[in-house]
Amino acid sequence: MNHTLSIDPTYLALTLLLTVVTGIVLTRLYSKLRWNRQVKERVKEALSPALSQTLGPSDQKLLKERVQVSSAIAIKAPAFISDLVAMSGLGMDASEFTGLVLISACLSLLGANYFEAPLWLTLLLPLAIIALPIIILKIKAQAVRRKFQEQLPDAIDLMVSVLRSGHSLPQAVKSIASDCPAPLSIEFAHIDQRMNLGLTLSEALVFVQQRYKLTELDLIGRAVAIQAEVGGSLAELLDKTNVTLRGRLKLKRQIGVLTTQSRLTGFIVGLLPIFLATALEVLSPGYLNPLFTNETGKLLLILAIGLQFLGMFLMKKMTEVKA
Repeated sequence: MNHTLSIDPTYLALTLLLTVVTGIVLTRLYSKLRWNRQVKERVKEALSPALSQTLGPSDQKLLKERVQVSSAIAIKAPAFISDLVAMSGLGMDASEFTGLVLISACLSLLGANYFEAPLWLTLLLPLAIIALPIIILKIKAQAVRRKFQEQLPDAIDLMVSVLRSGHSLPQAVKSIASDCPAPLSIEFAHIDQRMNLGLTLSEALVFVQQRYKLTELDLIGRAVAIQAEVGGSLAELLDKTNVTLRGRLKLKRQIGVLTTQSRLTGFIVGLLPIFLATALEVLSPGYLNPLFTNETGKLLLILAIGLQFLGMFLMKKMTEVKA
């Protein structure tokens, strides 16, 4: 008795495609991990104060260019992913995060197809697996950004005190890196490393500003750049700038208190459909079944979920006020 094994050609082609894609991603991820490890070791050696002091200006400029080129080669993830990973402090670089997300999405697509899930679920699942880590990462990065913004005025006060006591600007930056809590201490440690390569404080602040996108950092960088051009007391200039920073932070807190009711209203309105659907299912079991069994019902359910997220997004934007 002959038994023939029938395999769906579409499933076979998709399986082969996902296997190839997963293999390519794993191979590139492994090679990038090795390359990143070598780059980090070389950069760590290059950024050490003992080595940077022995280099002339031309050597420091060449070293900065080599480090920038090496970093550009080692990290191929999108710029916003790199910024989010750097701010959130995941313990991995952007290439590792991107590779893990892509592999998870490929495996989910393969698993949904293997278990013969509906087409809409097969397409939606990988998108959700890609979007969910990015959303969580963004929420965590925003929390780090707020914490950095709140710590910044105290760090500037410390810098002003160190400068008034007669120490140099690099020593003031080192004091912030060693005495202030994270995440501000981590960023100023990076600033100190870049200053060891020959960058000025205003130039080193540009890298942090590009990642955190804080107006306060831009004000500090401009103040330092103006003082370097026209001279004067940097401590006095930073002290006056810090008054503006504290005023902005106070205004932002006041705005947060005033918009609490609006944000709470948006949160309740966003959860209301979920409560209503749960109540209908409890009071009348099976009432919502057409949304899951009927093709038109499925389409309406997806549309409703999309409109729900759109409404929550719009409510959030309406209650946001930039100080």
